Amino acid sequence: MGTIIAKTTNYTEPLKTMQAHSAGINCLALSPDQTILASGSDDCTIRLWTQCDAEQDYMRCYQILAAHTNYVTSLVFFHDKLLSGSADRDVRKWDIRTGQCLLVFTGHDDLINTIVCAYNHVFTASNDKTAICWNFDTGKPVVHLRGHTHNVNTITCSGIHDSENDRDDKDGDNDDEGYSNSRQIKNAVGKTNNGTVVDGERDISNLIKQMGPRECVYTGSADKTAKTWSTRSGKCLLTFRGHSGPITHVALSKDGHILYTTSLDTTVRSWFADSAKPQFVFEGHKSEVISLVVAEKMLYTSSTDRTARSWLLSNGALVRTYRGHKRTVNAVEKLGTYVITASDDGHLRCFEEKTGSIYHNYGNKTTEGCNAFVITNQYVITAANNGVLIVWPKWTDQIPGKAEVETPANEN
Repeated sequence: MGTIIAKTTNYTEPLKTMQAHSAGINCLALSPDQTILASGSDDCTIRLWTQCDAEQDYMRCYQILAAHTNYVTSLVFFHDKLLSGSADRDVRKWDIRTGQCLLVFTGHDDLINTIVCAYNHVFTASNDKTAICWNFDTGKPVVHLRGHTHNVNTITCSGIHDSENDRDDKDGDNDDEGYSNSRQIKNAVGKTNNGTVVDGERDISNLIKQMGPRECVYTGSADKTAKTWSTRSGKCLLTFRGHSGPITHVALSKDGHILYTTSLDTTVRSWFADSAKPQFVFEGHKSEVISLVVAEKMLYTSSTDRTARSWLLSNGALVRTYRGHKRTVNAVEKLGTYVITASDDGHLRCFEEKTGSIYHNYGNKTTEGCNAFVITNQYVITAANNGVLIVWPKWTDQIPGKAEVETPANEN
């Protein structure tokens, strides 16, 4: 195949650079209506920002949330509130208008790694080897998920950020179809000699197929396994074994039938969610795989090998490698025809999905490691490990950039 030549627009001059925090920024979250940005930092604070026009300096901090006593690890907007997780072991719920802390979710014994929300529940994964399902309204634990033997790094379920339609079942006690099989599950769960699947494998598989999406949650751990749990009983239903290193990320297919896991063992794996049986092994990364996103018929991953990659969901085949970063790629997202990556080299890059060409490059010699980013209708916003928040102009493909260079597209 010949080399494809494409022009790269280099955005080297930010609209605004802000010393937002006194230490590194670990996470960003954007409200669903894109009016509020939250940043969480090693300085133990969260800052809330509102978007402004150019005359008002683009972004303005209007609240500083300073109740956590250790660094902030995770942020998520849910039901017009902000939830934050911290190394102080607590999750907090905030009023995003007043900055008031409304609830403290207390129950973990070590730092919070991840927060996800669905069906009026909050799910947290912790270094204390457990995950917890909480009631969003009361902050009380609904069920503790115990069984991993090392840090729980990641958690997911179907219905994440689901609509307000499920707010009627506020206490989680509604015995609708989504919860109807919980009593049967309690009687069916057991372990085989190797602990890989439960006794009555066919029965468990059938039960999981019958359960509504509210019933199951999935975790990935440094113990090299992923697990399926009942959110009613707290029982482990299935264990997914096969990775030879800690699991860094888990994600579900849109229909909830396939679970995807990434690992420090350099591979990505897909599994049948109702049986824990392996489907495909995605091999190609040269070093640890740290994030993934599922979009349409493709899977996108990022790695410490300085690349992002795309894969076919249908057979696990590697489609394309996105090269250009000089250090670890911390995050990957799919937006339109672009694959977007953020790296420890301080740059955010927008690759054309089908060619691997770098169409837009954000960063300059002074930008430090990019830990997180958000893209709004107007701006590209990147967060750095020196506490700096940078607002960039969002690309417009019809307008020439600051500079252009020819970049060969990457082959597989």
